[in-house]
Amino acid sequence: MIGFVKRREMKKLLATGLVLGMALASNVVFAQSFEEQVSDMGLLQSKEVQTELGFTEELRAKLNVHADDFNKKANKLQEEYRKKAEGKNPPPPAPVAELAKLEVELKKKVMKELSAAQLKRLSELTLQTAGYAAMLDETVANKIGLSKTQLEKLRNAFKENAQEAQRLQEGAMKPIYDKYGKEKPADEAAAKALQEKVQKEVQAANEKIQPQMKALQEKFLKTLKLTVKAIQFNKFEALQGKPFRPSH
Repeated sequence: MIGFVKRREMKKLLATGLVLGMALASNVVFAQSFEEQVSDMGLLQSKEVQTELGFTEELRAKLNVHADDFNKKANKLQEEYRKKAEGKNPPPPAPVAELAKLEVELKKKVMKELSAAQLKRLSELTLQTAGYAAMLDETVANKIGLSKTQLEKLRNAFKENAQEAQRLQEGAMKPIYDKYGKEKPADEAAAKALQEKVQKEVQAANEKIQPQMKALQEKFLKTLKLTVKAIQFNKFEALQGKPFRPSH
């Protein structure tokens, strides 16, 4: 099924560092409906989502054609950049705008292949994946009736929490990087052993800061509940549709 590997490198997500991670894809100029604007085509990689949307082999084949075309163009663009940047210090700017344009074209093609019912369900699954953080997206905020003041308050609170989460994460990881950053394994076996050791310590460090990360999440949720009106919450939950329960 669809790879979309390259598009993940350029996707801009609103959330950074919090458990509430934002999953909405960036709005694009072609979108004519709410569902098109908020749907994250990356979710289509999941077989569970494909089943939920009632994918047929014919639809899979069509989407694979679009994905292959995208990857071909993206690979060519990156190869051209590699040659252009070779030996340059500093290197020239990466082709971010060009890659983003390819992503817009891909999303337009993918959305056109989906039926109205499939597109609606994909938008619901996207909002479920994003959770309440989806309210920070302007398209969603407008749909549920958030005022500019409400949206600004939520975004400021989220940004503040994200910055604190990043600070906690960097503080937890620094001792590990300082400890192992300059090590040079003698062979593949030593490199594997080092990797396992580092991963174990990273996991332990992340577990240690989980109470603080959870407190940040709860802090944001408190601000959310104090800022968003009940009727707006109800509208958002309606946009999420019926809960998605994968078979495993």
